[in-house]
Amino acid sequence: MVQLGLEAVLAGVPQGYCKTKVVCTLGPKSRSVPILEELLKAGMNVARFNFSHGSHEYHQDTLDALRTAMKNTRIMCAVMLDTKGPEIRTGFLKNPDQPVKLTAGKEITITTDYEHKGDESMISCSYKKLPVDMKPGMQILCADGSIVMETISADPKAGTVRARCMNNASLG
Repeated sequence: MVQLGLEAVLAGVPQGYCKTKVVCTLGPKSRSVPILEELLKAGMNVARFNFSHGSHEYHQDTLDALRTAMKNTRIMCAVMLDTKGPEIRTGFLKNPDQPVKLTAGKEITITTDYEHKGDESMISCSYKKLPVDMKPGMQILCADGSIVMETISADPKAGTVRARCMNNASLG
């Protein structure tokens, strides 16, 4: 086992060695060669590509621009690919122009009948096994976690989950 004293922990870092990574997510406003050069000069050493958005061609073009910027600045940069996992979608709403208002403490039913048009009392989702997987007390997160619901009950035969909204939010 290696023993480190306080002096070793507090010692300076060798020139050119950095213990911290500066990760920048690249997007529409940060994918041109001039902007990438600025980011590299400012300390970016990891470029994050979010594959939840954009096509493979879009990301290839961004990678090509990053390579050009690295060549121009002579600054190396790691590439991190953030791939999207499986997606569970909520269904369409009865009134697509008006979001469903969810109120903390209020109960709502989630159905796996994806054809159901949602409202304040019932919304649909694309995950058919939701009623099988959910148990009372388990949380359901929607809209990137901005909506939190707690499972009250699940009925696999009916394809429904009854949940309580834990915060005020809008869906849609």
